[in-house]
Parts: sequence; C-alpha cells; structure tokens
Amino acid sequence: MQAQDAREEGPTEIEKCQTISKSGSYKLVHNLTFTGAIGVCLQITADFVTIDLAGFMISASSGRVGGFGPTAIMAAADRSSIVVRNGSISSFFEGIDLRGDGSIVEGLRVGGPCPCGIGISAKGIVRGNTTVGIADIAAGGIGIVATGTVTGNYATGSRDAGFEIGQGSTVIGNTAIDNVFGPGPGIGISVNCPSNVTDNTAVNNNANLVLNGDGCNNTNNVAP
Repeated sequence: MQAQDAREEGPTEIEKCQTISKSGSYKLVHNLTFTGAIGVCLQITADFVTIDLAGFMISASSGRVGGFGPTAIMAAADRSSIVVRNGSISSFFEGIDLRGDGSIVEGLRVGGPCPCGIGISAKGIVRGNTTVGIADIAAGGIGIVATGTVTGNYATGSRDAGFEIGQGSTVIGNTAIDNVFGPGPGIGISVNCPSNVTDNTAVNNNANLVLNGDGCNNTNNVAP
C-alpha cells in the first residue's frame, strides 16, 4: 500500500501532446512528436504547473502555415508560475512561450532544423539554457526573449538576436556568439534599460551588446 501511495504522489506522466489543465508536476516518459503545421504540443491552462522533460525531446515534424508554425509548450498571459526544465525542443516555430509572470525555464536546448521564430519566451527566471540556429528567413529569429532574471544561457546562430531582454531585468553570465545568420541584424544581447547587465560575453555578432534607453548597469561585459 505504501508503494502504491508513493507512485500516486509522483509526477503525472506525459505520453503524448495534450492540454494540461490541472496544477501539479508532470514529466515526459519518452520523446514526443507534434505533427500539425500549427497548434501547440503541450498547452498549459492552469497555474503552478511544473513540466520535467526528463532529458527527452519534443520535436515538430511538419512546416508552417503562412508566417506561423507550431509551438512546443505554451501558457497564456493569465497563467502564472509555470516551470519547464531539463530536455530538448527541436524544429518548432516557437519552442517555449510562457506569457504569464513567475515562470522558470532551465536546462533546455532549443533549436532547429527550423523555421524558428523564437526559442524561449518567458517572464521570470531563465537560466542555463542553450538556443542554436533560431533563424527563420521570413519572420526573423530570436534565441531568448525574457524579462526577469536571465543567467547562464548560451545563444548562437540567431537571425535577429541571441537575447532580447525586457526592462528591469538582471542579466548575468550569458553568452551570445555568432548570431549573424543571413540578412538579419544579428544582435548578440539587446537589453531594455534600466536593467542590471553584468559579466556577459557577446562576440562575433553583427552588434554585440545593445542597451536601449538609459539607466542600465553595464559592468564587466565582454562585448567589443
């Protein structure tokens, strides 16, 4: 009986693309493939949801319709406190799209083959992620769009920007390299001020570090 109770208290297993409508912890048990040209693999409609990809991958198998395509994991602006961690996302137009406050996105690898518009978009804590080749010819491509605490991430091969950071953020220890795909602007790290911008590295981008507005603390960044 104790063993059964322990199983019941563990994370809910995710075996297919679905809508997550109840708060709680979830985990993938194998790779997922989304086959639609538009839509969302894991749509979150509740607050306080944690999704552990458990080292597995969510991938898209088809293209897009017009200027849009599928999204791997999404929560609307009225959903808060969403956590996504520990896995890979491949070939989606948008990888992570968490529009509400208080999100945590960590330990993900997001990339192509594309078309890719945005790798990770979140408000809250974005740390320890890697985006590679977020570079859609028609709709641009940004590795990480975030407002909050953005630390220890790596972005390369983006068309528009490796990082696009909102006002009032703490941006520490991130790396943006070779965001120069095709005809795009190729910005390494773009930050809206005031924000704390410290100990980041941005090299070999068309523009390495761009601070928009006044009031940013620009300290110990390597961005020639």
